[in-house]
Amino acid sequence: MKLKILHTIKEYLLITAGTLVCAIGISLFLAPHAVVSGGVSGIAIIINRFTGFPIGVAVLLMNIPLFIAGALVLGRSFGIKSLYGAFIFSLFLDAASTGVILTQNILMSALFGGTLLGIGFGFIFLTGATTGGTDIVAALGNKAIPAIDLGKWFFICDIIIISAGAVFLQNTELLLAGVVALFLNSWVLDYVISGFNMSKMVYIISEQSEQISAEIMKTLHRGVTGIKSIGMYTKGERTMLMCIVKNFELHKLESIVESIDSSAFIILTQAHKIQGEGFVNYPIKHKKNKE
Repeated sequence: MKLKILHTIKEYLLITAGTLVCAIGISLFLAPHAVVSGGVSGIAIIINRFTGFPIGVAVLLMNIPLFIAGALVLGRSFGIKSLYGAFIFSLFLDAASTGVILTQNILMSALFGGTLLGIGFGFIFLTGATTGGTDIVAALGNKAIPAIDLGKWFFICDIIIISAGAVFLQNTELLLAGVVALFLNSWVLDYVISGFNMSKMVYIISEQSEQISAEIMKTLHRGVTGIKSIGMYTKGERTMLMCIVKNFELHKLESIVESIDSSAFIILTQAHKIQGEGFVNYPIKHKKNKE
């Protein structure tokens, strides 16, 4: 029970941090130059440029009917985490709108704004939550025309919004800057999520395999598999160990092996996605949303 509460707190802290980073990217870099990188926030930037209407409030007002439509058409709830993310995102957008312009260069604004959006949305998506907006539109589009997958619907929605921004603002440079921001947003988001999923698969060949495996299980609490192997030069039979650890645990594992058998042979390979006890796949997907 205690672990579940701590896990929930961690998720909401990630959502809060992610929405704050996104809000800074939009309010301090994209919005001051009207760089539209897609999403509901992009529409809000266009509205703000012509009317002065607060971006955060505009995002919240557009998300309300989208959440309702999504729940009605898709027949499911988007969850408390997504509602929380959408609400706090709107609050942070207006709170971060200080009027400060950090750079006069549109390209620099697109680079920094798109990067911050990718980091922020990466944190949010890691928890399985969203901030609403084009996520819901894409899901609705996929429901209507299943032949077009979600990724393509995201691209279609964002390109339409970016193009609309360029047309309304009558500035092709903003169109190019928006595409740059969108590309960085997508690339950094994928990098953040894949980075959390990456692990190392480690093979250890040693005469002290029993002692090494016992210490790994005791210290790192990771499972170890023994594989019977034969050295083709010596024809000697031994047990090769296989263990999967997160990247940050690798140094500790190497220290364990080194302290027991400094002549042990270690092989490392990248493991991009591990599923099973002790490993969490991101984004987190819950069975039958119990939030």
